[in-house]
Amino acid sequence: MNGPTVSDRIIARQEPLSAPTFIIYSEKVKAWLSNSLASVKLTVFLISLMAVFVLLGAWCPQTSQGGQDKVFEQFGEQTGQFLINIGVANIFHSPAFLLLIGFLTVNIIFGSFKHVFPKLKLLKIPMPWLTANQILKMPVHNEFAANIPLSAMKNKVIAYLNKNGYKVKINGEQLTAEQGKFGRLAPTVTHIGLLTLLTGVIWTSLTGFSGFKPVIPGEVFQFGDAEHSKMWIGKLPNWSASVSETHREDYPSGEAKQWYSSIAVQDKEGKLIKEQTISVNNPLSYDGVDIYQSSWSLKSLKIRFGNELKTLSLQPMGKLFAAFLPLPDEAVLIFSVRDAQSPLRIFAKRKDWTAPKLLTQILPSKTANLGNVAVTYDGTIAQTGLQYKCDPGLPIVFIAFIFIIGGISLAAIPHKQIWAQLKENDSNGTLVTIGGTTKKGKVSFARQIAKLVDQLQKVSKV
Repeated sequence: MNGPTVSDRIIARQEPLSAPTFIIYSEKVKAWLSNSLASVKLTVFLISLMAVFVLLGAWCPQTSQGGQDKVFEQFGEQTGQFLINIGVANIFHSPAFLLLIGFLTVNIIFGSFKHVFPKLKLLKIPMPWLTANQILKMPVHNEFAANIPLSAMKNKVIAYLNKNGYKVKINGEQLTAEQGKFGRLAPTVTHIGLLTLLTGVIWTSLTGFSGFKPVIPGEVFQFGDAEHSKMWIGKLPNWSASVSETHREDYPSGEAKQWYSSIAVQDKEGKLIKEQTISVNNPLSYDGVDIYQSSWSLKSLKIRFGNELKTLSLQPMGKLFAAFLPLPDEAVLIFSVRDAQSPLRIFAKRKDWTAPKLLTQILPSKTANLGNVAVTYDGTIAQTGLQYKCDPGLPIVFIAFIFIIGGISLAAIPHKQIWAQLKENDSNGTLVTIGGTTKKGKVSFARQIAKLVDQLQKVSKV
């Protein structure tokens, strides 16, 4: 029979896991977790996944920007409702997107502290002093003899390098020169910008809100139906806004040129705080909330048949708006209007007709007879589509882009290093050994070294 195993003996004697073993195990877990969260492959995967979310948000109209009607208009009611239910129509407020942002933030934080920020220590390390043999192993190097004294040659090398923006240090016969060292800050500055950007996005997700509201003149709208994330910790405004007037300005061709809406902001007691006429790209801003002119349409038609007033819903039909009134025997009256000032055109359509027939045209507030019925056109009711947004993280995002642009600009600066040894030779001249390296602009750097050598050789022949 086999004897008891080690685990059996430990259990039998209730032997705890030894402290050194536990520490080693814990350190391995921490190292694995740190390496996993700081993985560049994970960063690429998360950014690719975020791109998928962004593409989905661009493909499907967002309810916070155009309301549910835009979704139904593009995909139909059944598919549109499905997209709304699964969160695609409000994808940037979905828990999945917020979780992705949070995971990416953790990944970049770990990556920054593991791979990027530690490299800042390299900026404090001075260039080493190299011998002539070591310099000749540089990617760019040269060696020549000059018939001028060592001190004079040294001064000429220093003068040339200083003139070209190098920081020069001397140690007897040895010389180092460096340019563009601050360009090595590019990864650090860029990562700070990325972390700041994610901070702004997270703050907006936690405290911001947005929404879309179709409003007719005279209506007051508040923000109770605003859309925000499931983990929201912000607060909605205690003020309201109303639309006193809205209209559309057209080109001579009939195409819409601009939409306008007059907005009045009132406090919770109804006191007027601010008034402004907004238009596309000219929003009203108050208390951190921006109200944009998003869309415009004619909502309904007011028409009287004798003394009976009817309000008919209008539907967009290209440049026109149309309403339909069913009649007996499968006939229908079609009312067509372009804008609030143009005449109302009335058509009739029967099942056995190939096309509608124009019956009459009526100007606003005028009356026309259809058979023995007096029809009065009382006008239209316009509807303005207002998009509102509160984005508290926007200032943080602006600061983030400053860091990111700064980091990208720093990345374009080449870091150049030059070593030289100037040694007096037997003929009271100077043996010059010079070389250097750079990771960017290698061709121009080689030309710069060649130009320096050429100038020093010319001087030595004078």
